[in-house]
Amino acid sequence: MKQMNTRSMVEGALLAAITIIISLFSLYVPVLGVFASLIWPVPIVILGIRHGTKTSILATVVAGIVVAMLEGPMQAFTVILGFGLIGIVMGWAIRKEYPPFRVLTLGGLASLVSKAILILISIYIMGLNPLTEELSAMRESLSLMQNMYKGMGVSPDTMKSIIGNFEKVLDLMALALPGILVLASLMDAFLNYQVTKAILSRLGQKIQGFTPFWLWNFPPYTVFMFLLGVLLTMLETYWPVGILKPLGLNLQIVFYFVFLIQGFSLIAFYMGKFNVAKILRVFVVLLVFFNPFISQIVIWAGMFDILFNFRHI
Repeated sequence: MKQMNTRSMVEGALLAAITIIISLFSLYVPVLGVFASLIWPVPIVILGIRHGTKTSILATVVAGIVVAMLEGPMQAFTVILGFGLIGIVMGWAIRKEYPPFRVLTLGGLASLVSKAILILISIYIMGLNPLTEELSAMRESLSLMQNMYKGMGVSPDTMKSIIGNFEKVLDLMALALPGILVLASLMDAFLNYQVTKAILSRLGQKIQGFTPFWLWNFPPYTVFMFLLGVLLTMLETYWPVGILKPLGLNLQIVFYFVFLIQGFSLIAFYMGKFNVAKILRVFVVLLVFFNPFISQIVIWAGMFDILFNFRHI
């Protein structure tokens, strides 16, 4: 028992040290630091799985104290809240042996709550909204883009049309920020789950994996939620209260993404069924990503697959 406790303490200290190293890496290494920040919660998740929630909380606090000593309390608070919460929640959920999709949902919620709190702190303490600041920077870059097109000899009418389309996209992004944050939070949770699973597998510990991708099948209520989004957007025309269109638009964006995943799952199923060559599979994926018409077809195919179960799953 004493040997096990010593081993747990050593492993806990090692993972806590790795957490601190990743924190510093994300702060001081410009490009790779972005990826490091995405997988920052992984050691916290592993600690929660192997040694319990108290240990993962303690490691998060220790990492925060070290970062505070090196970079200041605000940066430490950002690290703890921005990445610690998702690690603690996912470690607890996996230790409880929850199904992967439930862990993904809880982790996504934790990540979303963290992002929302950090944005509110930035607004009320620092007086800056990081989201609107980013959009403002993009709008300012339009003038640079206009000058670049002018230098390339693009006609004024064509240039006006291009700039106008970019402005519409930025206006859409401003309305769709909540939906983008939801999707980003779910991607955070998914990435950390997969990295955690891979590391624990190397350590000889198995955790439950997701259903094979070609068998993914989202529930029918996802179609209802998308149609609700369409309805809310239409109602804004007749009942202009200012909230229906943004809410409807965000519902559509989130569930468009769901349908896209379902569509890719449908494609993967049939490519596997007909033993399509790997190079052709890569070509199909690239075609979907870079051809808006094809991607739209895949989205609608995913939605109808949810309703009619083309694969008979």
